[in-house]
Amino acid sequence: MTTAAARRGRPSRTAVAAVAACGAAVLALLVGWWVFTPDTPETDSVEAGFARDMSEHHAQAVEMSLTALQTSDERDIDLLAYDIATTQATQIGMMQGWLEQWDLPSARPGPRMAWMGDGPMDSPSTDEATPGSADYRPMPGMATPAEMQRLESASPEEVAVPFLRLMITHHEAGVDMARAAAQTADAPEVTRLAEAMVNGQRSEIELMTRLLEEHEADISP
Repeated sequence: MTTAAARRGRPSRTAVAAVAACGAAVLALLVGWWVFTPDTPETDSVEAGFARDMSEHHAQAVEMSLTALQTSDERDIDLLAYDIATTQATQIGMMQGWLEQWDLPSARPGPRMAWMGDGPMDSPSTDEATPGSADYRPMPGMATPAEMQRLESASPEEVAVPFLRLMITHHEAGVDMARAAAQTADAPEVTRLAEAMVNGQRSEIELMTRLLEEHEADISP
């Protein structure tokens, strides 16, 4: 084989260098992705705690909204209740999807609100009632069994006021929870949803306060 033919039969030094450079670039990209991609949240993380506790918190808001929607004969209350029920049911699905994606159980490993540390809402209840009693409040803002019973027993003409009062209290606590998650979580999908919850629920609090004023009722009974 002539020297020219030999040169034609093997890659040039330029081609080899180009392939090597591409390989190095790909390797660097993979290493960078591995280094800078956030770790999957652990079961005791802010992300997992928020997903579990807010799912439970949301579930009661959905229940209250469906009760109002089935009972009320007021268009404004029906629209509000429908919006809350559908929005928060969708968000529950997202949060449960995260837990599944992270390969974490839906059941919390410890007490409610532990992920909030020593914040103002770290207590599992706002009173001394025992679990299962009529006055027990599982988490701040949540309605007690007795309050839920009164809501379910309200007539179409009466249901708006207790629904609005309970939901304002519920939302205020939900905003505090979501704000804490937005400030402390590392996972971007969690901070985005938490921020959306803060903005959405604050707007609904303003709306519900106006609706109470139209019913000539105070926020507190």
